[in-house]
Amino acid sequence: MLRVGGRLLLVTLCLLAGPRGVSATEWFVAQDETGSGTSSQPFGRIQQALDAARPGDVVTVRPGVYIETLRTVRDGTASAPIIVRGVGGEVIVTSRDTVLTIDHAHQLFEGLIFDAQYAAADAVKVRSAAHYLVLRQLEVRRSTRDCIDIGSPHDVLIERSLIHHCLNAAAGRTDAHAVVAGAIQNLTIRDSEFHTFSGDGLQLDPARAAPGWDHVTIERCLFWLDPLGEPENGFAVGTVPGENAIDTKTTTNGRGSITIRDTVARGFRSPLVRHMAAFNLKERVHAVLDRVTVTDSEIAFRLRGPALVDIQNAVVDRVDIGVRYEDNIERIQLWNSTFGRVGRAFHEAEASKDAFDTRNLLFLAPTLPEEVTGTSNLAVGAKAFRNADEGDYRLAAGSPAIDAGQPVNVVLDREGARRPRGAAYDVGAYER
Repeated sequence: MLRVGGRLLLVTLCLLAGPRGVSATEWFVAQDETGSGTSSQPFGRIQQALDAARPGDVVTVRPGVYIETLRTVRDGTASAPIIVRGVGGEVIVTSRDTVLTIDHAHQLFEGLIFDAQYAAADAVKVRSAAHYLVLRQLEVRRSTRDCIDIGSPHDVLIERSLIHHCLNAAAGRTDAHAVVAGAIQNLTIRDSEFHTFSGDGLQLDPARAAPGWDHVTIERCLFWLDPLGEPENGFAVGTVPGENAIDTKTTTNGRGSITIRDTVARGFRSPLVRHMAAFNLKERVHAVLDRVTVTDSEIAFRLRGPALVDIQNAVVDRVDIGVRYEDNIERIQLWNSTFGRVGRAFHEAEASKDAFDTRNLLFLAPTLPEEVTGTSNLAVGAKAFRNADEGDYRLAAGSPAIDAGQPVNVVLDREGARRPRGAAYDVGAYER
């Protein structure tokens, strides 16, 4: 069982390797076959196996290209999910339409590639009844709408997956998100990569639906955009089509919580988008960011009221603006972070500097920004770091940041080292 956002996510992952109930069946699918679903006489279509599968059953899909659209048929149970897995090589499921629609609870999809051929439809559609869903080791690609569109279920896990080429060139650029979710509860995305989208890597929740989303965790993920190397679904070579790595929208009631850990965002810079940011955290959200890295972007953190945002162990490098704060944001707690090659560390836009709580911040700069107060924050030269020219902001021997900080509740640095290791906390994201 996995604990997410203080609740138990009941996912019987052990069923993949261990014994199942005596009544469970393993159904087999192989390209171009016409059998009854046994190992020696497999089905030729995956949907045939989905139609047959009952709680606890496993659908094993052998390598091949399956031109079909899939839809779940019935719920699994907490102790007996329905499992669909690709084995033995590349399994591609493709259609110029929504390739997979998940309408039911306790489903697990693993080791498959879903290719929507740039259809004007979501590649994977997750309906609001699809509770306790696991999407593992998937590749989802080539949609003119969203690659994964999730309604408002609870307890959804996406892990070890690659989501890319969600592109819509209408009107110059139209949102096509890698992942979008509605009023979801307990969403975890980890160990996954998102790139080449014309909307956001993850958007929560464009409809601002009641009761609102909550308990979202993003960890060990990579979000990136690069100029297109070739024309793609209406975009020209050299275009950077996307918007944000993560963008939050919320209802007017409650406050959605999101935690982002050990995550990298790079390449969020494009003339198609005004004030383009890696992390666009806004409205009634409480966001906690720990050990995040932002590089090669216009804005690292665009923080907008009435959000509450806590950032620690961050490294920001090669960006125009480190933090843009606006719309009377309520609180920005920024502790033990390092700002490297940054054009402007902070940019005020209709917000108060009083929102900042800044401690143990380290800047590669001649002076501290005016938003930063307190003796535990330092501006230093390049020699304070091991190799600032290469983006290595670990502290050099003799750095003035060593033992110059104050105690705060950031007990581990971005590499997992315990603080303090010397006489006092070090300043910045790294404890030497």
